[in-house]
Amino acid sequence: MILINKMFQRVTLFIICITFLISGMFTGCTKTSNPGSGGGVAATLSLLKGNNQQGIYGEILNDTFVLKVLCSDSAARFVIGYKMIQGNGMIPNTYGGYLSTFTMDGLIRFNWRLGCNNPVQKLELYLYAVDKYNNPATNASDSIMVTATGTAPSGWGRSCGCEIQDIFSFKIFTHDNSRLYMVNGGLFYSDDKGINWYKVEGVPNWNDINDAQFNSKGWLYIVTMNNGIYYTKDMITWQAINTGILDYRTPTAFTVEDNTLFVSFYFDGPYMTTNNGDFWRKMPVGFGSQRYYFIRHHPNGSIYMFNDWSDLLISSDNGTSWQKTNVNSQYINYDVYDFGISSDGNLYIGSGDATIAALSPQTYTGPVQSYYQWNANSQLIRNIQFFNNDVYYLVCYTPNPGIYTRNNNWSILNLGFTQNIDYYYIKNDGKFLLASNGLYYKN
Repeated sequence: MILINKMFQRVTLFIICITFLISGMFTGCTKTSNPGSGGGVAATLSLLKGNNQQGIYGEILNDTFVLKVLCSDSAARFVIGYKMIQGNGMIPNTYGGYLSTFTMDGLIRFNWRLGCNNPVQKLELYLYAVDKYNNPATNASDSIMVTATGTAPSGWGRSCGCEIQDIFSFKIFTHDNSRLYMVNGGLFYSDDKGINWYKVEGVPNWNDINDAQFNSKGWLYIVTMNNGIYYTKDMITWQAINTGILDYRTPTAFTVEDNTLFVSFYFDGPYMTTNNGDFWRKMPVGFGSQRYYFIRHHPNGSIYMFNDWSDLLISSDNGTSWQKTNVNSQYINYDVYDFGISSDGNLYIGSGDATIAALSPQTYTGPVQSYYQWNANSQLIRNIQFFNNDVYYLVCYTPNPGIYTRNNNWSILNLGFTQNIDYYYIKNDGKFLLASNGLYYKN
């Protein structure tokens, strides 16, 4: 947990105080405390612009808010805190509940992104005096309340309660379709099909979560960046299951099944367990490999995975020994970015040069599609998903990026979404959640 004085060192605003008092000059905001109660400094926080705006859920209000600090002590320094009183909106580019943008004219400017869970939304702003060590006063010197109203979007709308932290570890998943979960610099949940998201409380090493998966029983497993693996049966009690793992930093592969779990790390692995993590057995692989990715169990009992040379490896004896498959280079270009096994047993591999291959596990041959067009970018395919007897995948960084499907003649879907798509999730009703500079849903 970040110490409060360190937080203030990062976000302290050196606001030039105005040496004259103005009374009753600014209207449209509600005072919620008396000036002069915080740290013995008489100061007033005034809103010059921005109150009573109307906007769309999830979007930033059109007008920038402008604040001004009025005080008689030219040496006083302050920070501006805030809290969403009603609605789950946010102020972008802030840290720890404090504004961190200011100008040398003594004005504080910020934007408000509306929440999605209430048509009338309220934001309270607090003025705190700080001492020479940047320690804040216990009580605010002044505070004001501002209000905005929001309406639901038409078409694509932006979800609320989350900002995408790292698209490469971002994922959405579910156990029973009634509640969605999200890995996004932590663990979140949504009970309204992805419109509003909330933090899952009580999860160990919350900020360290790298991946999470359910088994068919509804037990949830998480793997963290530096603290290994945990699981829970009831979302309340969590248990660490790391016995046998030598170095559980930086996971590269994680697969959860009812009877078997697989994991591998950047410096150690791969491992499997058949007793729910009471002990992890390291699998001897060979081939000069150091790192392993995309461990998948085939319906025929074989285990597949890739090594750091993009070789497709297979074990037919439950991980005891491994063989390198003979896959023609046309099917795997450079690095592998995703790997999935469909219900009919075919192997779908997304790789560089925007190449996707669908290979038979008997012949390691099959249809292959490349969407490569020269544009000085590294082009690739990832985010392979299977839904309703179709195969979906994301073509990235080409001149025509987007979601493509096998049943659409290996062509792009027209979703009416104009931004670049970095990740997608298909809900059980067939509708999409799309990650771009935020997470979006179709209203």
